[in-house]
Amino acid sequence: MIFDYMHDEGSNMMDGYWMGIGWIFMVIFWLSYIAISIAIAYFVHKDAVKRRLPNPEVWVLIVLIFNVIGLLVYLLARGNYETVKDTPK
Repeated sequence: MIFDYMHDEGSNMMDGYWMGIGWIFMVIFWLSYIAISIAIAYFVHKDAVKRRLPNPEVWVLIVLIFNVIGLLVYLLARGNYETVKDTPK
């Protein structure tokens, strides 16, 4: 009754121009999201190994699951560890 005016023409908001190219934006968004997540996970793993944190793979999983929040937690937790510099032998 209240929303009957929405269904007068029998059309859907997904009909028309945007349905044709809308999926392209969705695919670009998700590919970007996955690429950024992998880049953040790579940074975290590289940094965790350099700082000799225990279980760097666990940090990678945390960052892949929680993304930016996981990165913030990692940045807070890594402050307890010093960077280990490579010494020539």
